[in-house]
Parts: sequence; structure tokens; C-alpha cells
Amino acid sequence: MDGIVVDEAKAREDFLVFFEDMYVELSKFGRLDALHICDNVGDHMIGHVYAKFSDEEEAADALNVMNGRFYDGRRMEVEFSPVTDFLEARCRDFDEESCRRGGFCNFMHIKPVPMCLIRDMEEDADEERRREEMERAERRRKDDRRRRERKSDRRRRDRDRDRKRRSRSRSRSDSRSTSRGRGGRGDAKE
Repeated sequence: MDGIVVDEAKAREDFLVFFEDMYVELSKFGRLDALHICDNVGDHMIGHVYAKFSDEEEAADALNVMNGRFYDGRRMEVEFSPVTDFLEARCRDFDEESCRRGGFCNFMHIKPVPMCLIRDMEEDADEERRREEMERAERRRKDDRRRRERKSDRRRRDRDRDRKRRSRSRSRSDSRSTSRGRGGRGDAKE
């Protein structure tokens, strides 16, 4: 039986690309407190990614948008997890590199990610959220300005229309009084 040769450097690079992709995508919904990717190979844990948001509504938004999407040709099945404490769910033996059950362990074997990468991604995500908030605020200001301008234009048109009506009404009444003074219906006969 031929053994499968795994290029460890490529596998690590692929994992970090995957981690970054997930982090960038999930951080669009809000601040991530944690993102863990399991290294377990048991059927009930393989491919599991755990994201913990600082806000439950943000987590719900992420779940609604991400569920059913595809990554690398595979459909994602997203659900809320009963895991609330990642420290308790982790395999301490794996963290100490001494887990005898290997990838089939029932506790989370969390793939390590360099802290400098996580910090950089947190900063990028925070900056992106600030930029998006500034853009939303600018759009709101522009929308408010347009609304005020439309309202002002409407008032101006209404005033102009009213002036024209009054002017027409005056000119009609002036022409009636003039025509009445020239022997029109309103003149008394002498």
C-alpha cells in the first residue's frame, strides 16, 4: 500500500489561507472573539470551524448568510454550537503534544495560528469596520442632504405655483374690474 506524501509546508500555507479567508469573511458581520479550526479527523468533527462573536446578533447574521455558501467547491453547513467555553472543549493533551487518541479524540484539537497573524487580521477587520461605518455615515449625510434639497425644491415649487395662482387670480380680478368699468355687466346704466 502506497503511503500518501503530504507536503507539510504547503499544507500549513493552505491552512493559513483558509484561516484568513474565514476570518475576513466572518469579521464582516462583527468582532470575532475567537476563531478555531479543528484538526480532528473523526467524522463528527472533521472540518469544523468555531467562531465566537462578541455579539449574538452578529453571530446570527453570520449564520444566516454563511449557511449554504460554498468554499472551495464544498457547501458549508453552519449552525449554532453548544460549545461556549473553548478552553474546556480543547484537548489539553493535544495542546501539550501528548494526546494518545490522535485525530480521533473527542475533544477539540485546535490548529495553532500565529498570534501576530491574528492581531494583524483583527486590526485590518477593525479598520475595515471603521471605514464601512464612515462610508455609511457619509451616505446617510448625502441622503439626508438630498432629502432636504428635495423638500426645499418641493416647497419652492409650491411657493412658485401659489404665486402664479395668486398672480393669475389677481390679473383675472383686475381684468374683471377693468372690464366692469368700461361698460361691462357691472356698470349701472344712466
